[in-house]
Parts: sequence; C-alpha cells; structure tokens
Amino acid sequence: MTSFRIPYPANGHLADANARLRHPAEHGSWIWHPEKAGNETAILRFSLRFVLEVAVAPVIHVTGDQRFQLRCDGHDVAFGPDRSDMAHWAVQSIQLQLEAGEHTMEAIVWWLGETQVAPPMAQLTWRGGFLVYSEDLPSATLNTGNAAWLVEDLTDAVRLFDQRIPQFFVVGPSHEFEMEGWSNSTKSLAVSVQGPLEESQHGVRRSGWSLTPTRLPEQRRRKWSGGRIRAIRRGWHETAYEASEVKSDPCWDALLEGHPIEIGPDTTLSVLWDLGQYRCGYPLLEIQGGQGSHIEWDWAEALYEAPTSDDVQMGTVKGHRGEILGKSFLGFGDRWKVAGPGVLPFLWWRAGRYVRLRIRTSRKPLQLCDLAILQTGYPLERDGTWHSSDSGWDRLMPLFENAFQCSAHEQWTDSPYYEQLCYVGDARLHALSNYAFFGDDRLSQRSIELFGWSRLGSGLVAERYPSAYRQESLTYAMLWPLMVRDFAYWRDNPIFVKSLLPALRSLLAEIEGLPQQGGLLTSSPGWPYVDWVPEWEQGCGPGAREGDSSIVNLHWVLCLQAAAQIENVQGDPVMASRYDRMAKASMDAVLKRYWDAQRGLLLDTVNCELLSEHAQFFALLTGLLDEEKTHLCLKALREENLVRATIYGSFYLLDALYLHGRDQELHQRLAFWRSLPDQGFTATPEAPEPSRSDAHAWGAHPMWHSAASIAGIRPVAPGFRHVRIAPCPGEIKTISCHVVHPRGRVEATMDFSGENLQGVIVLPDETTGEFLWRGKHLELDPGSNLLTL
Repeated sequence: MTSFRIPYPANGHLADANARLRHPAEHGSWIWHPEKAGNETAILRFSLRFVLEVAVAPVIHVTGDQRFQLRCDGHDVAFGPDRSDMAHWAVQSIQLQLEAGEHTMEAIVWWLGETQVAPPMAQLTWRGGFLVYSEDLPSATLNTGNAAWLVEDLTDAVRLFDQRIPQFFVVGPSHEFEMEGWSNSTKSLAVSVQGPLEESQHGVRRSGWSLTPTRLPEQRRRKWSGGRIRAIRRGWHETAYEASEVKSDPCWDALLEGHPIEIGPDTTLSVLWDLGQYRCGYPLLEIQGGQGSHIEWDWAEALYEAPTSDDVQMGTVKGHRGEILGKSFLGFGDRWKVAGPGVLPFLWWRAGRYVRLRIRTSRKPLQLCDLAILQTGYPLERDGTWHSSDSGWDRLMPLFENAFQCSAHEQWTDSPYYEQLCYVGDARLHALSNYAFFGDDRLSQRSIELFGWSRLGSGLVAERYPSAYRQESLTYAMLWPLMVRDFAYWRDNPIFVKSLLPALRSLLAEIEGLPQQGGLLTSSPGWPYVDWVPEWEQGCGPGAREGDSSIVNLHWVLCLQAAAQIENVQGDPVMASRYDRMAKASMDAVLKRYWDAQRGLLLDTVNCELLSEHAQFFALLTGLLDEEKTHLCLKALREENLVRATIYGSFYLLDALYLHGRDQELHQRLAFWRSLPDQGFTATPEAPEPSRSDAHAWGAHPMWHSAASIAGIRPVAPGFRHVRIAPCPGEIKTISCHVVHPRGRVEATMDFSGENLQGVIVLPDETTGEFLWRGKHLELDPGSNLLTL
C-alpha cells in the first residue's frame, strides 16, 4: 500500500460555507464513540476492515478534531489535520494505491479538554469527531457514517500529566501509556455525530467545521537514528552528571545502529542520548518482553548548570550546549508501562537535542530492538546556495537551515519545544528566508492567510494564530502588511495577493479608527511588543503601553507604506496615494513630538531618559528622514548609551544599516551569530543568555541578510521582475550564491579581492536588474551579465 497527499481545489465563496456544498467531504458524516461526549477528553482508536475485488487508487478525504493519525495496513497514511480555525477546517486529500483483497484501516483520534491538563494552545477545536470520505469507492466501503467503523475507548489507558517546566510552556501534556489497556479494549460501533451537509437556500450556516482543502503537503515522517550515547547512570536520581557516568557503551552505541540490547530483570538505569543537533520527532522504540517494565522518554534542548533538576528555575543558565558534565537534566516527554512486544505508541511530536531514556524492569528482562525518532516537520528543502571566502560565516549556514527546518511544521512555529505557536513578527522573518533560499513557499502563504483570517476577533490581526487563547498586539498587527508586501515582491502570485486586499483594507481601517491626537496613535491595544530588551518591561519600549511611543507610531508609518506598495501593484492606486499621504503625515507628527534636536536623535517617548536604537532604525527604515536627520540617526546608533536591539530587533537594525550603506557597522553587528557554534548551538536561540529556547528560527534572519544584504540581492519590483544587487561584503573577498526566484534563480559570483570588482550575474527570463557598487551603476539584462567595476 502506498499513499501521497494531493492538492485539491477550493470551491465557492466562504460566505457559502456550511450553507452550500463546497467540498466533497461535506457529503460525509463525522463519527465518534457512542459513550463519549464531544467535549470530554477522549483518546479513541477507530478501525475498519474492507475487501476490494480489484486493485484501485481512490482519493480519500480525511480530517478530525482535534488530532488524528490514519494508517492503512499498518502504514502511515496521514497525520492531521493541518492546524487552522473553524471557518477553514483543513481536509487532507490522499491518493491510495490499494491491491485487491482485504485491507485494514486504523485511526488514532484524540480530543483533550481542559479538565485535567491544558491541550496544545495552538490547537483550535469545536468538538471531537473523525471523518473519512471517498467519491471513488462505494459509500459502505470506507466512508464514516456508512461503513462499519468500530471504535475503542483508550482514554483510561493514557494518563495525561504536566511536567515541571519553569518557563512559558504550552505544547500540551505528557502522555503515559498503560499498554495492557491500550492493547485490550472493547470495540463498539462508531456513531454519527454530524451528518452530511444539507444545503440552505437561504444562506443559513450550520454550526461547526467549515471544510477547506489544505494546500500543504504531508508532514515529513522519516526514521532517524544516530548521534551518540553520552551518559549511563544506574538509578533515576536527578543530580548533575558525574565524570564516572559520562561514558558510552558499545552495546548502547550498537542499539543506535539497529542491534538489540537486553536489560536484565530488576534493573533501574538512565541513558542520555545526544542527537547531535536540535531535532523534532516522535519517539520510536520497539521492544520485546519486559512485561511490567516502566519506560520514560524525555526531551531537553540542553542540560542546565544546576546541582539537581529541582534547582533549575527560570533564568538558570545552560552553558555550552554540547557539555553535560556537572549539569542536570530537566525535560518533558512520555511514559509507557510495558505489557508485551511491539512498537510503543505516541500521540504528538517533541523537540530538542537530548533524549533521556529511563528504564525500570520488573521480574522479566526487557529487550530494546530499535531506538530511533520518527523525524517530522514540513518537507522543506533548500534550493538556494551560499559560499564565500569567510569560512567562519559559512559554517553558520547549516545552523541557520536547521533552525528553519525545526520551526517548519503545519505553520511556522516560533519555538518547537515550548510553544509551537505562529506569531506575526516571527513568521515574517521566517518567510523572508523561505523566499530567498527555499523554493516551496506554501508554508509562508499558509501563515499569511491564517493571520488574515484571524482579524475576526477584534478587527486586528491576532498576534499569534491559531491559538486557543487569543493574543492581541497592535505592533504585530501592523507588521502583517509588511509580510504581505514581502510576498508580493519576492514571489509572483498576484491572485494570492489580491485575495488578501479585503483583509488588508479592513486592518488599516481598524487601526486608523484607534484614538489619535496630533496625528499620532495614542492607544496600543494588546501587548505592544517590540523586542526582548532587558531594560524594557516585557518587551515594550517606554511609552508603548501608555500610548505615547515613537516606536509604535513608526510601526504605523511602515505599515502604511507597505499597504501603499501593495495597493499600487495589485489594488487601487487611489488608496495607495492616500496611504502614502497618511504615512508622511504620521512621520511629520513623530518628528514634531519625538525629535530631540539638542541630542540629534529620536526619543522613545517624551520625558524619559531611556533611549533606544529601535527608534532610530525604525525611523531610518521609513526613508522619510531628511539628509541631516538620517546622518544623525545613523550616528546615534554608534552611541553606547542607547538600549541595544537583541536578536529579534536586530533584523530591522541590520536592514537599516544595509539600506544606508553602513557596511562595516553591519558586519560588526553580526558578531553574536558568529559565536553560536562555539557555544554548542545547532539552531538559533530566542535571546542572548540566559536564553529560554535554543531553537527560534526568526533568530536565523542573518541567513536572509546573507543573500539580501551581504550579497545585496533584492527585488525592487513586484513579482521580482526587477532586481537590485548592491553588495555589502565587509571583509569577505568572494561570494558565490544563488537566490530563489519565481522564474528560476538569481546567480551571483563576485570577487572583491582586487582593486576592481569582478563577477558574473545571471538573471532569469523576463527579469531585469541593476548592479550598484561604490557609486557606480550597471544595468543588468536577462541571462548572463559580466561585471568589471
């Protein structure tokens, strides 16, 4: 049996959702356990046996609430659904290749309420349900509600519990499987909880899920086993690792290569597995024997410099991420009480670099036959390339790429370990590197449209979405138009951009309607986050919460400018002109209130001595400062008394330095990233030490800056139809790279080692360009262009 996900077209207007048929699966029925309410915690196993007279290749549509794992004849078919909301509930369409004969289909479906532990915050839900529908087979063969699907209640066989993580942690509970109950449960006939959609000629919508085809491919699930065993401990105590425990064992190392290992009866031990780099995956452990044994599998990003795990608190440092001696393990994961042989089940994926496997056997020996992870994530493959004469910089590219791979799932996630949520400001930085180095942009499109759908809560784009607890942020809402503008320029998909215009205009109207005085916004709804600056309160600059902030108003200027650019190319030029006028008027108001002529810089707010780089570089990014103020803001960025940008805010700082030709200063500000490999990082952290998270892909934004700032390759027209290349190499002598382009790729080979710049630029068809270098200008044509400047 083979299967693969296929794209399926969306039909009709969203106004007809749940009033008229828009998807074939709406002919199907949702099923559930007959004794389980739709709003109570339930972990169910659905199963179906069916016989085919001939080989067929049907397309099946499948979805579930909250999560499902669908398998056919023991093989994975689909995990899902892709996270979304009720108005756009994702349906996966799968092409199966089935031989004649008997087949078995099985689905693990779970729905978690909040009575015991909190479900994953990124998961929206209506009620428990599962649906399979195919137009290619007789209804009674496979379709839920018609075929004889059986269901087992496994809820009592899985204990849900929280583990102590002393930071913000919302990925859902840990799971403990009681394998006796998991393997031996009573089967009942599943019942329909929502039948086929009955069309309403009056436009009356049915409650519940509005089915929408997903454009995303199936998430990657690939077996991986490697790394090395770093420590072996007798017992389960939580103290820091001692030198005698930090060792490998040939038998355990052989297990990672597929050779079984046996653990004797009445044995308690703990094994620390170093995966070698940060990874995301499901636990994969195959066992024999060992009835009555207890197995724990916990994940950690790194170990902590603390005498015991109980001593780990928020802010406890981790030190070098590759070191374990004298450090304690604190993580989270899953548990199994063994009842027989087989591959242990799992419900959700985890993340980290280290796995601690703790085993306590009973009176019978336990054999571990296979130890691996089922590595998961969006199947993102890098298409762009980067090579330079600077080996210290080039060694960061695998680290940056791994950060993006670990944050790419059903949406861009800010932190695979702690949150698995999608935030606007984070996703914008993820998307830019996506456009430059990865040809598949469907994940970024997905994030853009999810944020567009999120407006319905307040009129503002939600700070994160989907999220069971809505979070508002005026500053992040104002970054969404920049995200749309980025897509319009780096990609050539005007239909998608035009589909976003109603959301864009609605958002701008909502912000324009906020309280204003003297042309300035005087209200900052939600959390006006800017950057994780230690001197600021919860990432908000002075005056941001009080409604008296230059930085908040500069976000508004940039938002208006982005909206104007979008309207100019895909919308209404009259609206574009209006947004431009509003941006200039807002900028005039910012300068009138916040410009300090005596100190020659922009204040964060009035009557406050705390000054930041952020006010200066956001002002520089508007391009609306006159020559004198531009010079003064750039000069102010060199002052030591200004609050410095951290990892997130540095994206905008680097962009401002690049756009104003500050080559040397840009490269000086990259020193933080150059130091990461020497600290043992294999992905980019959330913040300077002590960092909560070791994998935040928005922290890898220098990957984009490598292409867009150091090599200087940027679109300056919608659809990337005109390219501007203005390199900022610093001390780098040679650069060879290619950047993903909607019609192929932009190739650049540049040599800065002599007095003259030499190189070759290759542009795709239907693409023109210009090359700028030290005041010189060269027009570029489609095809190969020889440089000698």
